[in-house]
Amino acid sequence: MNDEFLSVSETARLLGISPSTLRRLEKNGVVEGYGLRVNYTPGGQRRYVFDEVQSLYTNQGFSGHLGLGKRPALLIRDLTVAFTTNDSQLTVKLEEDQIKVISELIDEAIENEVPVIFSMTIYDASNKSSKLWGQKFPNIQLLDENSIWTQIHPDLADKAYSLVNKTVYITDFYKSPVEDFLIENEVDTLILAGTTTSGSIRATAVDALQHGFKVIIPKEAVADRSFAIQTFTLMDLNARYADVMTINKVLEFLRKEK
Repeated sequence: MNDEFLSVSETARLLGISPSTLRRLEKNGVVEGYGLRVNYTPGGQRRYVFDEVQSLYTNQGFSGHLGLGKRPALLIRDLTVAFTTNDSQLTVKLEEDQIKVISELIDEAIENEVPVIFSMTIYDASNKSSKLWGQKFPNIQLLDENSIWTQIHPDLADKAYSLVNKTVYITDFYKSPVEDFLIENEVDTLILAGTTTSGSIRATAVDALQHGFKVIIPKEAVADRSFAIQTFTLMDLNARYADVMTINKVLEFLRKEK
């Protein structure tokens, strides 16, 4: 059971109704028509359990399942120094031992002969797209290709990656060798890990689906800058573009591939 809670506005947005409707449907601690329990904080604010809302999506047809394919690949995005150290303006909220979990995921993939791609964002002022992104999101300008910020996290740096992709783009399917690599290796399932969930992970998941790949996201292996953004994005990805599942289920899948 995941006991993480959603607010009224977050839950209403996911259910496609207004916050006022969500409140109006409440009776005796349950949202009528949805069977969703209402919890209250000590200050009297309504909260809804994340797993119950996600289950509601599945049970009421908001979300189907892509399932697991026969030939997976693992893509790690942006677990570089810039995104994983507190000294950086780009740092994300990593859970305790999250890098360790991702390291184990990479090791399991390599052990079972599953291709592993490491993809990192770089900033290139001579590239029109990169320059525009840097104008909208100035902190991205830290990511000079030759700076310390674009070095792979020390605990992940010595892995035997099948491909290292440096990109100025948000998605790994635009003007990069990733798609050709996946096709050459007859991959049908792309497992995504890294950061940020609402940025490059989401964009790559959408593009992967559009290019005909099943998309799997182990929820313990992705990160964002706030719990609220992370929670909503994972819910939305699971509803539309990917199967969001536990790391243990993904590891079990990888062990069957050898």
